Amino acid sequence: MKNLLKFLSMISLNFIKDKYLCIVGVISILILFLTGVISYLSVDSINSPLIIHFNIYKGVDFLGNWFDILGILIVALVMISINFFLSDFLYNRERFLSYIFGFTSLLISILILIIISVIININ
Repeated sequence: MKNLLKFLSMISLNFIKDKYLCIVGVISILILFLTGVISYLSVDSINSPLIIHFNIYKGVDFLGNWFDILGILIVALVMISINFFLSDFLYNRERFLSYIFGFTSLLISILILIIISVIININ
């Protein structure tokens, strides 16, 4: 536990100091949280397998259940966390690259919202 606190104190958290990165980070996490709530409320009542991927040539490619949607959300959260870690790490060296990582996280959140909305609408 002491090592974890030491590691966390070493991180400078430039992400919190910069207002643009902070706003983008909060919006990204809120969009991902909203996506999780929407998917839980919509998919919880469906008992049949969910269509996860549909191809116009072959038809339904991939069926799954709500655990697969949860997996999509977890992978998105990991991607956003890595982007913000890299954004914080590169903040003092390359501020522009740090902003690119931050805004890419926002783009990932919006794309995941669109993906989950399409999965919900198909089912």
